[in-house]
Amino acid sequence: SFRAVFEISVRTPAGYEAVSNMPLSSRTPDGEVVNHRFLPTPPMPTYLVAVAVGRLESLPGEVAGIPLRILTTEGRRERGRFALETTKQVIPFYSTYFGVPYALPKLDQLAVPSVRNGGMEDWGLISYAEDILLFDPATSSPATRRAIFSVVAHEIAHQWFGNLVTAASWEEIWLNEAFATWMKYKAAARFHPEWRTDLEGRIAMERVMERDAGTSTRPIRSGPVRESSVSDVFDDVTYTKGGAVLSMLEQWIGPDAFRRGLASYMRERRLSNATAGDLWHHLSKAAGKDVATVAATWTDQDGFPVVEVSSRCIAGRTRVDLKQRRFSLGTGALPPHVWKIPIRLSRGKDRRTFVLDAHEKSIVLPGCSQAPLLANAGGLGFYRVEYATPDLRRLADAFASLSPPARAALLGDTFALAQAGRVPMEAYFSLLAALPTVRDESRTKLFALSFMALDYLDVALAGTPAQAGVRSAARALLAPALADLGWKPAPGEGTESVRLRQDLIVALAFFGDPAVVETAGRLFDADVAGTSPLPPSIRSSVVRAAGFQADRARFDVLVGLLRSSSGEEERKTYAIALAGNRDPDRARAFLDLSLSGDLPPNVSSDIPLLVGLFSENGALAYAFTLEHWGDLARMTGEGDRAWLLPAAAWRFNDSSWARRLLEDQQTRVGPDGAAAAGQVSARIELRALVRQRDAAALEAYLSTWSPGR
Repeated sequence: SFRAVFEISVRTPAGYEAVSNMPLSSRTPDGEVVNHRFLPTPPMPTYLVAVAVGRLESLPGEVAGIPLRILTTEGRRERGRFALETTKQVIPFYSTYFGVPYALPKLDQLAVPSVRNGGMEDWGLISYAEDILLFDPATSSPATRRAIFSVVAHEIAHQWFGNLVTAASWEEIWLNEAFATWMKYKAAARFHPEWRTDLEGRIAMERVMERDAGTSTRPIRSGPVRESSVSDVFDDVTYTKGGAVLSMLEQWIGPDAFRRGLASYMRERRLSNATAGDLWHHLSKAAGKDVATVAATWTDQDGFPVVEVSSRCIAGRTRVDLKQRRFSLGTGALPPHVWKIPIRLSRGKDRRTFVLDAHEKSIVLPGCSQAPLLANAGGLGFYRVEYATPDLRRLADAFASLSPPARAALLGDTFALAQAGRVPMEAYFSLLAALPTVRDESRTKLFALSFMALDYLDVALAGTPAQAGVRSAARALLAPALADLGWKPAPGEGTESVRLRQDLIVALAFFGDPAVVETAGRLFDADVAGTSPLPPSIRSSVVRAAGFQADRARFDVLVGLLRSSSGEEERKTYAIALAGNRDPDRARAFLDLSLSGDLPPNVSSDIPLLVGLFSENGALAYAFTLEHWGDLARMTGEGDRAWLLPAAAWRFNDSSWARRLLEDQQTRVGPDGAAAAGQVSARIELRALVRQRDAAALEAYLSTWSPGR
């Protein structure tokens, strides 16, 4: 709630550079030390004050009269060029969009090795983990370029949302993070439309909707936050759900009105604090609609609705009946809510946008038609849609001709309804069978959605005969797509095809495709031997695929590469490859490596977490974490230790583990660990429910399933 002007001065040994929020005003040698003094800041929140000291290299630039620098450790400045070009794009874009220029006289962005995770938007001096700021054309994956653009666009958006206008309290932190998430997608759509970030956002939305449909969720506006557990509100509800709700509201009131409202909000609250009420006031004024009342049902209530849709022809017109209720996964009791839902209804060329603000509502469309009816046209609504059987059948028959967002929403909704037991799981596989008929580049994101669902079922059904059926179905669906693409990029190939190839190699190796496992191992060995270097476009995928089934010799090679790597991106690739190995003895050896002192602390502390996330050896990772809790908690630090046990338990599917996790977390972390453990415990309970309910039926059904049937 308070802002102050800061005048920073720093004494360093000679030979070190000091940087802070503002430009240097003087640099005065004093024997073996140097005094660095910086210009006064504007009035700013204390949490954005930043100082960094090191032996730094600078990659300079300039945009709109603003000096820019990418700061790195020695020898790495050239890897900052893509981040610098991204910065030159997004600063003018944001300045124009908000109608408010960037507020400081410079912007430095710092790549921090070994100790930072993610990025931090300190005003005028943004810091990042190296692997999300630096790009090496010789070794970096194309996916790294996307990650760099995404994070840089997010953190620079904070220079407006958060820094220029600051949330009034931690419970309003979504005003920072949801808007930065929303703006990064808008920037990516503007400068990289080929990435199909509209569908990328749908993938992120699916992840948070699973949590938000259970007992471990919370409202976007969280209510009072304990200082000791502030990190709990920096989660997917704040970032992803918050950003998705903003997109839904923008679609409802229109992009022009939304932009005018934001620009007015930014000008009026500049160098001050804001609440949700301030934002809704400006958006309502710009749109001429009561945005506050609609938005509050999304930001102040937990969960989200499912909209039941049915249509029938009556006297030459189509009556569409809509009902809403809270969508629930699992068996826990959830309080009922009513939302004011901005619905985008379409059938052919007929489109209607309206607010469903009661339990039930009917809409009449002219004429009667066999054209598919969509109740979330554009896929931006943060709600599920459950169609009556005739409407669902028409959508499934027309799957390949639907718009890409409609396909993605239909896939996601159908799987979620099957998870909830509202439709049989076979309904999802019937829809999945149509996926190979999609030939445009949106199929990359559709396959990504299928990976998520199939991985979920693989975990839920582990230990049952149905798991083999899921893996067989996955190979049958994915292998023809990789065969069609081939392992080598074709001349002029689009970025989405490159991305799809990467995803398919990893997924097929995970699901045990013998040809992919053999090819990945052979390519990896040739790369290590230097006889045939891996192209950057598939390098990280091949390394991960080789790691899943690596024998002891290949495993030891990967360990050696991890030890000798000097870059964050390479270390992360090798660590994930090692963590995914399915052999229990090699998993124990990798876990022991976390305490060896041979690796940077951010890698060492992540090893049990990675084993839990990417392998079948989570029980080993969990036991290891308990046994060595003191050492791992010290390495991880207070901010992240709450996730040590939940991450190790990530792939469990037995209810007894859900209960044990809550008990162990209380013992090791106390109340500040309850949110993280609660999320994973709810996931485990849902998997256990799916296994009990669906295993036998899926085993029989998948024995004859194949794509195209």
